[in-house]
Amino acid sequence: MKSYQRLTKAQIISFCLMAFCSGVMIGIGGTASLLAINLYGTWGKLIGACLFSLGILCIVMFEMKLFTGMISQIPEMAPKSYWQLPVCFLFNMIGVVLTALLVTYSPLAETVVPVGRNVIAAKLDADLWGIKAFCSSILCGFLITLSVGSVKYAPRKGLSTTVGVMFPIVVFAFCGFDHSVANTLYIFFLGFSPKAIVYLLACIAGNIVGGVILPILSIFRSWSEQAEAK
Repeated sequence: MKSYQRLTKAQIISFCLMAFCSGVMIGIGGTASLLAINLYGTWGKLIGACLFSLGILCIVMFEMKLFTGMISQIPEMAPKSYWQLPVCFLFNMIGVVLTALLVTYSPLAETVVPVGRNVIAAKLDADLWGIKAFCSSILCGFLITLSVGSVKYAPRKGLSTTVGVMFPIVVFAFCGFDHSVANTLYIFFLGFSPKAIVYLLACIAGNIVGGVILPILSIFRSWSEQAEAK
């Protein structure tokens, strides 16, 4: 477990701003994805997934703070640092909502907003929607951690970091797995309701479960290697 390091006021402000910018990038990526779905039909989903992945790539490149990316740090995070997770999600959400608001009053509104409403409305109207949201979010969280981990592990294998970051994102976006931060965009277009909030909470829980699987396995592997060395 990493030791706790108290942040200065300037570091906290920087953290919040980077989380906000990350939310903006998710909002832009989500908007581009919805636009592609509207314009290109069947192929639009794949094109949209690729466009959405560019948002994540920018977040990784500029070291912005994304809630689903930070989840991978939980197993080694000092308990006193846990506050960063809800604060990160809050500012991610503010960034997404601001982007959604700008889109709502932009020329893209008539093209993008109805598609976003339909995406989340279909999920909320499905049978066992809560369980489906949780399970879908686990898969998303797993792939997000795989994407973030590529920054560290891809160069060791002589692989492209860009491909390693983007490809898992393309897969989860194409499959329609639930990303708690991105879902804020669609829910804003539809309108917040008690059911939508519960759905979002289920997505957060699923993202956390899926996001810690690989880090926990990595810790067990490290313990095993240390035991064998003895």
